[in-house]
Amino acid sequence: MNTMLLKRLLVVAAVALLVFSLGCKRKAPVSAAPTEARIAVAPFANPRADFELLAGYLPEDAPAVSEGVPGKLDEVFTGVLASGGKARIAGPSAVAACLKAEPKETEGGRLGTLRYWQDIGRCAGVDYVVVPQVLAWREREGSAMGTTVSAAVVINFYLLDVKTGGVIKFFHFDEEQLALADNLLDAKKFIDRKGRWLTAYELAAEGMRAAVTEFGL
Repeated sequence: MNTMLLKRLLVVAAVALLVFSLGCKRKAPVSAAPTEARIAVAPFANPRADFELLAGYLPEDAPAVSEGVPGKLDEVFTGVLASGGKARIAGPSAVAACLKAEPKETEGGRLGTLRYWQDIGRCAGVDYVVVPQVLAWREREGSAMGTTVSAAVVINFYLLDVKTGGVIKFFHFDEEQLALADNLLDAKKFIDRKGRWLTAYELAAEGMRAAVTEFGL
């Protein structure tokens, strides 16, 4: 089979898969938090030890993200939340003062971390806290039209109930952009992205929107 014919078959298969996937609609997730609940979003952090996570584990050998990345992610997340029109959700700036006032847990392992975020929620006067943590980060090398290294991100999103101190929703976003020929199962993503190579921030924004949808916010 020659190369041109193989490429045509791959494209036909990708389109067929896309049509099938569009026909299988997901049910809208039920909101994990009551409509009248007060919710705040914590600033992004880059945990360096497993006990700093509310659930899950750090990827192996993941280097620390650059200093400016968490702050930029806060800006992107604020924009994502604003586009959803949910006035009941307070952005990272509403939690920043509490982060300075509350001493960070250095003992107690993961339970200590949960207590810390429960205290942050109490300080902020909210019912629920969304805690986003970026675990791994790789920026695109190249342009939207072509790249030598594609973007890749790993982000955890947690929805913590301040009253109980427990995580009631957890969303793990692990995404590396691949060429269509390398992953035909992602044909819909390829079309949604208009064939562009995304930056890591654009990729992260996809994860943010998915988390907001998953949490029913």
